[in-house]
Amino acid sequence: MPKKNETKLTERIVARSSMVSQILPRLRQDVVEGRWKPGERLIEPVLCEQFGVSRTPMRDALRVLESEGLVELIPHVGAVVTNPEAADISGTFDILAVLEATAAEKATRDRSPMFLAKLKKLVAKMDAAVNAGDAAAYIKVNDEFHRRIVIESGNPALIDIHEHLMWHVHRVRHATYRNLPFTKDTGRHHDELLALMEAGDAPGVFSAMRAHMLDVGRNVMSASGWHPDVEPSAEVA
Repeated sequence: MPKKNETKLTERIVARSSMVSQILPRLRQDVVEGRWKPGERLIEPVLCEQFGVSRTPMRDALRVLESEGLVELIPHVGAVVTNPEAADISGTFDILAVLEATAAEKATRDRSPMFLAKLKKLVAKMDAAVNAGDAAAYIKVNDEFHRRIVIESGNPALIDIHEHLMWHVHRVRHATYRNLPFTKDTGRHHDELLALMEAGDAPGVFSAMRAHMLDVGRNVMSASGWHPDVEPSAEVA
């Protein structure tokens, strides 16, 4: 039976962990959506007041953001929002291309009827968003399409790495949203990917998904001004 002091300590740790899990998603979202600009310092007392928490859970949350590369904790300064670098984003898409290709290949080999039916509905929603010229709706459904494929892999390590990398993609894409190409051809790769999955062509899906993600990466880099010499295609995500 645990001692009284040990029980109280455990309760404090649990409460602190709970507070971190509550404020972390909002802090991350604020960084990703550009509430604070790169190089801007996050003032701890102000954040604590806004979120209604003490400094300890706030610092824990900021440490998580630092591990994700969204902020940098500088001695005697505090948390500072990082500035996305071209090499980092390019490298992120290189890794994402392999991760999603691997997940898509695995999902194709399994060919779950329920999974394929869900993807088919998402592709239909993306097509509808393209026809309506609604880029925001398209990107939201697109993210769900890719996320479903990653989860279908059933690989916890792959899923976790993918989630962390995607925060950097969301961040850059949010900043360049209006510069991304959006035409009637947008989303055609998803129709092709679905057709390959339904046909059970696992090697074909691997190649197609990798090419698709690298294409998206080039477009994001171009829209960000890092590759101005690259002519963007219709694949925004």
